[in-house]
Amino acid sequence: MPKKIFCAALTIAAIYFAAVLIFVNAAAAEDVWIHSAADYDYYVMTDTFVNRTQYRDNRAFSVDVKFVGETVEVHNYSFRENDGLIYFNVDGGADNFIDNDKLAARIWEFGLKFLGIDYEVKYD
Repeated sequence: MPKKIFCAALTIAAIYFAAVLIFVNAAAAEDVWIHSAADYDYYVMTDTFVNRTQYRDNRAFSVDVKFVGETVEVHNYSFRENDGLIYFNVDGGADNFIDNDKLAARIWEFGLKFLGIDYEVKYD
């Protein structure tokens, strides 16, 4: 009889902890609106941020961005800074300068603040 009670209690505890873990992970995931253009709304999927910064003057991160319009697409944006120039690529494609893309600039600015690497890099 004590074995049955112990097994039942253990099973209930395992189910409870699994439910708590699922709830905590679901609560932490958030899609944040970042921009709208060309019949699409763009959302940063905050649970996909990866901080790749190694040095203060070499900030870098990647994040998934959800494109919501008639269809829903997800693309990975990777950013890196080198000597004050900021580059990005989408889904591992060719590097582009951030100055040429308003969406990328907004993602960069949001990412710095979200990851806590929002400091100014100055070269004197």
